[in-house]
Amino acid sequence: MNISKIIGASALGLLPLLGCGGSSSSDSSGADSGQSAALSQALNDPETDYTQTKTVTMDTFVVPAGEEVYECQNFANPWGAQVDIKTYSLQMSPGSHHMFAFYASNATDGALAPCPNGGLQFGAFTFTAQQPQLTETFPASVGATIPQTTGFQMMAHYLNATSTDITMTSVSLTMYVAKPGLVTQHAGVMYLNNTAVAAPPGVSTSTDSYTLPQDVQIMSSASHMHHGGTNFVAKASSGQTLYTTTEWAEPPGEPYSPPMLLTSGTTITWTCTYDNTSGTLLTFGESALKNVMCISVSVFYPVSNINDPVLGSSIEGALQ
Repeated sequence: MNISKIIGASALGLLPLLGCGGSSSSDSSGADSGQSAALSQALNDPETDYTQTKTVTMDTFVVPAGEEVYECQNFANPWGAQVDIKTYSLQMSPGSHHMFAFYASNATDGALAPCPNGGLQFGAFTFTAQQPQLTETFPASVGATIPQTTGFQMMAHYLNATSTDITMTSVSLTMYVAKPGLVTQHAGVMYLNNTAVAAPPGVSTSTDSYTLPQDVQIMSSASHMHHGGTNFVAKASSGQTLYTTTEWAEPPGEPYSPPMLLTSGTTITWTCTYDNTSGTLLTFGESALKNVMCISVSVFYPVSNINDPVLGSSIEGALQ
């Protein structure tokens, strides 16, 4: 992909978490019929209570020419109660690229502000996206639980590689809720982050691994690399390939229907290949152009703690 054409560049999580055993599609142009089909199916889901649909929208902000920005905004729990989300549907302004919907304990509605930790923002979450449009529906009896005292911190990262300031008018996440009592399995995210990744000049690879502490049903998998990433592979010690791609900027997610069962004790190994033409050592960091990342992400169920639905490698200190 030509860097000069990128307005939003991936930062931290940036993955299209597709499929989830139900319906899902992403589209950077807004014209893909798959996106419309995914939303149409979400709007006809027998487990969804459409009277409880809520949307949170970030305030408008400007991305100066040639700069990266990391904007955050907090939102109180829109329902004021514990709910199970069946569908997430994201709409962002043209040219936008990446966002997170982090869980935020005791959150209140707040104003848009630069993220306190820049691009190295992390917390519990069940939704993130790298495309400007993404609809994700969980399969029957599965949902993402939002506790009563939990709201959201919306986080968006943009890189404007043009010579003109750009105004972002919309980062909106619509959430469709399950009817009471129908969700029996709770969805989470397996976030495997190699914070030791580095890319010396030339072609190099970086590998890390993680051993599962529980059985998981993988509903979809994806990856994240930065500019210069040429190949990604994630495999399980039991023989399955979770995900592989040569795309760093907008890697398409891989859905599994039925889900892929991985048992406790299975080791997941993920490898990133970089072709670094900068002439200098690139190390882990938030910039999609000046740093590198190597991340494997999968949506799974069941989670053991609905307040922290994330499994993964240790990232304390690096991403707090």
